[in-house]
Amino acid sequence: MGEIDAIEDVPLFSRMPREQLAVLSHAAERRLYEPGEPIFRHGDVPEHLYVVESGAVEVLLPAQGDEIILASFEAGSFFGELAVFDRQPRTASARATAPTALLCVPLSLVAAALEADPGTARHFMGVIIQRVRGADELLSRLQIRNVNELADERMTMGERVADMVARFGGSWTFIICFGVFLALWMGVNTYLLLARPPDPYPYIFLNLILSCLAALQAPIIMMSQNRQAAKDRLQADQDFQVNIKAEFAIQQLHRKIDDLRASLAQHRRVEAVERRGAQA
Repeated sequence: MGEIDAIEDVPLFSRMPREQLAVLSHAAERRLYEPGEPIFRHGDVPEHLYVVESGAVEVLLPAQGDEIILASFEAGSFFGELAVFDRQPRTASARATAPTALLCVPLSLVAAALEADPGTARHFMGVIIQRVRGADELLSRLQIRNVNELADERMTMGERVADMVARFGGSWTFIICFGVFLALWMGVNTYLLLARPPDPYPYIFLNLILSCLAALQAPIIMMSQNRQAAKDRLQADQDFQVNIKAEFAIQQLHRKIDDLRASLAQHRRVEAVERRGAQA
């Protein structure tokens, strides 16, 4: 009786007749999972629709470098429902994130229950459509943090100084100011040539200053360039992850909508045949 109540509390089955709920609950299998234990993997042949009795489950997609978490489910939620319509291999993986108890309902019995009761089938598809619309709304509200802001927040004082030196050293302001300084230095020491100038021609002390400046400026600029290169790599990785998420989400939405349209058309044909049979 408890399993019937657990299944009935799921929105997918809330309007299913008690007789069909009894059949599903009798065939359902309760499975326990430890944190991190896989429930199914990408590419597995689907056999069950899952109802979360307790614990938590996350659905994720393998990706280069890391895994993309598509959704998280807690007690009272369900997942794996699309396999009722197409029985195609799983397009994602699922694993427990806490000690979890699942009710595993055979997909064949769920499909048979939907075919037997058009009203239940309409409600079933309505719940799935609401989930699809929720995913669509989530995508529309998706906000991605600017990777430049994240990198700037983690900058050290030395990195900030290196960026300022590189920015000033690569500007016309630096070129003009340094040109004026050189002209003044050479002018003063040339004008005072006969009166013991501090750095007479050929300006040996000026050459020492320029050498020290070049020796210090070069590694500072390289530090700034290396940090910028790291930021560019981080931006490229983020763009790649975002593109994968967007492409996968769009494909999933299109596939769900196509499946729902096909199922709705099929049930409409069944209802039309039943009406014609009743009228005859």
